[in-house]
Amino acid sequence: MKAVISLLLFSLLLNPAQANEKRTIYDFEYGIFSHGAENYEEGDKTVSSGGELEKTTNIKAKLGTKFGIRYWLSRAGYLSEPTLHLIYHVPTMINPATGEYIDKIEILQEESKLDYQHIMAFEFAQQYELVPGEYRFYVFFENQKLLEKVFQVELQ
Repeated sequence: MKAVISLLLFSLLLNPAQANEKRTIYDFEYGIFSHGAENYEEGDKTVSSGGELEKTTNIKAKLGTKFGIRYWLSRAGYLSEPTLHLIYHVPTMINPATGEYIDKIEILQEESKLDYQHIMAFEFAQQYELVPGEYRFYVFFENQKLLEKVFQVELQ
């Protein structure tokens, strides 16, 4: 029994950060990202992720509108580069080129140790993406939900 307890204590001492590893988002902003150009055509991706955000959760759907969250992740306790799991739940869209139904988008995002600021955004770049309804964004680290933000999109 002493050997088991000693082994457990030894493993905790070797890697104390793993025993109580918690990731936190210590600040975030949300809304519509600034526009870089006034006229957008289908397929353009010209909106910057930098600059000010117009703080709102009510989005008017039009080509070229980019909305989402910008957040800062605490780096305390990282033993390696974290991988974030970004999930977008969107109203059902149908890609006309493939016939594919899209209602969930998942991205595994590996982060640099030096990169504290992160962006999770959706940009209306294709006509078929202009779908009204609830757009729900989630940020996970392993099984821990770090952030959830809901946007209401309506047709312009």
